[in-house]
Amino acid sequence: MANSSQPITFEQIMTQTITFIDSAYPEPHNLREFVWSGRLDDQGKLWFDLHLISKDYYANEPDDIEDEEEEDDEYTSLAYWQAKDLWNNYHKCILSSTYWSDEQGFLVGDANNPFDFSALNGTIFHIDAEPSLEDEESAFSIYLAGHDACANHKISFNQQSDEKFHILWQGDIALFYSGFTEFIHQFKADLNDVAFDGFYFPKDWDLDKAIVEFKKVLTDFENYEFVVINPKHHFPQYKLMRI
Repeated sequence: MANSSQPITFEQIMTQTITFIDSAYPEPHNLREFVWSGRLDDQGKLWFDLHLISKDYYANEPDDIEDEEEEDDEYTSLAYWQAKDLWNNYHKCILSSTYWSDEQGFLVGDANNPFDFSALNGTIFHIDAEPSLEDEESAFSIYLAGHDACANHKISFNQQSDEKFHILWQGDIALFYSGFTEFIHQFKADLNDVAFDGFYFPKDWDLDKAIVEFKKVLTDFENYEFVVINPKHHFPQYKLMRI
């Protein structure tokens, strides 16, 4: 993260973007938020979570641009995908496994297949190859032009020299909120300089319980440490961070 006393450069701002291919706004959009985290659930399964919020779709439009009149009589998914007035009604994209649910994300390990963080570099995950329009069956939910649907995710992790990661996240979108069920639109998120936010675990576990459970699913538990996430609270909560 840039020092607060130094200006943020254009190059730093552009290190994390999302692009909606052939859409009304086809240029890369900068992000307001991006978080890569993990969690261990009470069933002993280890998950990765991704959370993304874009800046406003029209953020890079000139202030004095005139709205173009668009045809409204063509009821197709492509027509909606390329209609700026539709996008402008919803302002920004939220693409996340944590924003609406505590039970999404994608599985990376369990006691039978412990996770090796050191082997993550170069790994590609293929998720939701059989699309579903039900949020509870999907790894991620999306708010794009209303509450739409996303599937066919391809997520790659490549380690950078500074111990952070470059994540490339691609997938398909169905404009479900507008009445379309075909996953015929594509997005690509290009995410540089991403630091892992740590593994979370059930709030009712004490540290002794967490240690026992994490040792089952991590190949190198000795390379992690517990960090307090609410230091001012009387009842501290923790997450597990890689050292």
